[in-house]
Amino acid sequence: MNLGDKCMNKVYEYINEERLNQDFIFDFIQLRHKLGLTQAQMADKSNVLRDKIAKIEAGIYPPNIKSLFKILGPLGYTIKIEKIQDDRK
Repeated sequence: MNLGDKCMNKVYEYINEERLNQDFIFDFIQLRHKLGLTQAQMADKSNVLRDKIAKIEAGIYPPNIKSLFKILGPLGYTIKIEKIQDDRK
């Protein structure tokens, strides 16, 4: 693999990581809306500060797995591992 290919692979990895992050944020917000909750209500049910929910949704705070379990568990949800779709062709 030449230097150009290595650079393109790194760029693709970064773009893919950003896409996954944006997909997660979108799904997180969609879940809150689906449940009919405000950020404050979601925070109250999960026993976290509303600021944490707001920062997750704004992409400012990348939550760790423990935080996600704490937020999602009381709402009846969890995390699921799925295969990433490779859209490079």
